[in-house]
Amino acid sequence: MIPSKVIRRELIARNVAHLYLKPVKRFKEPLPGQFIMVWVPNHEEVPMSISDYSDSIIRITVKVRGPTTDYLVNELPVNSYLGIRGPLGRGITKDLIYGRGLFVVGGIGVAPILYMVRLYSELVRDSKLLAGFATNDESSVVNELVSYLDVSVVSEDLTNGGTVIDLLREELSVGMRYNYYIASGPKAVLDQIVKLIPDYVPGYLLAESLMKCGIGFCGSCALKDFLVCKDGALVDSTTYKHLIS
Repeated sequence: MIPSKVIRRELIARNVAHLYLKPVKRFKEPLPGQFIMVWVPNHEEVPMSISDYSDSIIRITVKVRGPTTDYLVNELPVNSYLGIRGPLGRGITKDLIYGRGLFVVGGIGVAPILYMVRLYSELVRDSKLLAGFATNDESSVVNELVSYLDVSVVSEDLTNGGTVIDLLREELSVGMRYNYYIASGPKAVLDQIVKLIPDYVPGYLLAESLMKCGIGFCGSCALKDFLVCKDGALVDSTTYKHLIS
């Protein structure tokens, strides 16, 4: 466990914040899609995707889901310390990014895509992002991507709103015009994505499951014999379809 100083807390929506952490020891540069386990004193340890990494500063993007995340978003003092373990899991390597990509995300699942686009900015040019959020307020998290990608956003709280699956169906109605896709978000969203996109298109998903240990020991995150925290979170679409069948 590495003590890490909270050097900045940036509220970007009503229940969403970027936290910037500076580890006191050397931290291995992560790949997009990898995660860290974050120990919050007097609360619990929770898994968090890395939404950026630069100059030894880790950024995580947190949405309120319970008491621990509410504390992180709304109460955590700057200059306090958290404990971190990682980077953990399998991430997105540069060789997977080629041609024109389609990135499909649900909610805070956008976090690893933020890092991926910044790190591989020259490789993702001309690619497209489809993003769906519960509220329009939350959609501001993708603002940093508009200079890199063609971005389409939808939220469920607007009169003519919808979900990212609605956006995907609309996009596919004119044919699949992409070399590959990467998807991230809740399991229910990922399950629909792999069923909608044709099998001949190479795809990768950042699987979600209940993570507790982060190292494949406890088995709480298992999808069949696949341990999301250790064997994933990155998984190819063919394997993912088998895991949910």
